[in-house]
Amino acid sequence: MEPVNIEIVDVPQYIPDFLSIKYSKIPNAGLGLFANMDISQGTFIGNYMGEVYHNKADCPNNDYIFSTDSFMIDALDITKSNFARFMNCCYNNNVENVSVVNYINPGKTCVFTKSNGQQIDINNYVFYYAKRNIVKGEELLYDYGENYRKKLNIKM
Repeated sequence: MEPVNIEIVDVPQYIPDFLSIKYSKIPNAGLGLFANMDISQGTFIGNYMGEVYHNKADCPNNDYIFSTDSFMIDALDITKSNFARFMNCCYNNNVENVSVVNYINPGKTCVFTKSNGQQIDINNYVFYYAKRNIVKGEELLYDYGENYRKKLNIKM
């Protein structure tokens, strides 16, 4: 896997040149994220970003919530989020082409400094990588988890 490209982490409204947002081929899914060129397995795609909540009761309820055991990220507000909010849930294991990595280093920091001097601690960040080779025109998809699959009536 490629290393995290810290220069594109936490950049609101960012989308890499190798991706574009178009209408999903999945019925009723709305917009989706598509490859503009072939993407090799292990390529760093980006991170999920938005408003972070540590208390489930404080977190709003919408379709742009990425939830872990310890925090939730609300990407509903496009001014506080990026392209990752447009990745859709895969509808079977054969089409899943993105891996999700939640970087966790309990009790420690993992601070990087961007070229503009901004420091970012990536502890508890959610990163995306190409799970396999992705061909030009293919929609980027990952498994949102059991609760979301139930909501969409997806049986894997």
